[in-house]
Amino acid sequence: MSDRVSVKIKEERNRLGMTLQTLSGLTNLSKGYLSKIESSDFAPRIQTLNKIARALGTDIGFFLDEFRLEEKQSQNIDLVKKDQHPQNTGEHTNSGYSYISLLHNFTGKYMAPYILKIEQGCTEKFTHDSEEFIYLMKGSLLFTYDGKEYDLQEGDSIYFDSRLKHSLQNTHKKDAEILNVVYDYRKF
Repeated sequence: MSDRVSVKIKEERNRLGMTLQTLSGLTNLSKGYLSKIESSDFAPRIQTLNKIARALGTDIGFFLDEFRLEEKQSQNIDLVKKDQHPQNTGEHTNSGYSYISLLHNFTGKYMAPYILKIEQGCTEKFTHDSEEFIYLMKGSLLFTYDGKEYDLQEGDSIYFDSRLKHSLQNTHKKDAEILNVVYDYRKF
């Protein structure tokens, strides 16, 4: 199986004998959009990937786990050593950011921690059924939440209900980096 998220989605859908039309009905994403995701060099947004994973009867970790531990860990602990994090820039999206998972295995987890690199410009406006925590590790960002703007500087953090529209904007040439933890009520 390929390492690219988009290829893994298509392979799993085909393995299940599921059409794009069926997947579209299960995710409320258009058939055309799903086709673009499957043929893209970019990973979909985390929230979109979560919808697709649920519809395919799996969890987000099936697509994001870049490596499996040789030695099986307990489901109750997931230790990722410094040298086990991906050395590349993570999964790139079309939404103005890339992400690196901070877990080996998402199976059965309510929280999903990531390092997000926000490129210059604005991300899409997001809404998803979860709560979220952001800690700005590097740079500065303009955070828009439910129509209000918040200026975030290095070291600032924010916790919010993700069901309301939110976006991040980096007005600088250098990438900003955040620690992002998403809490999903229904597990990834």
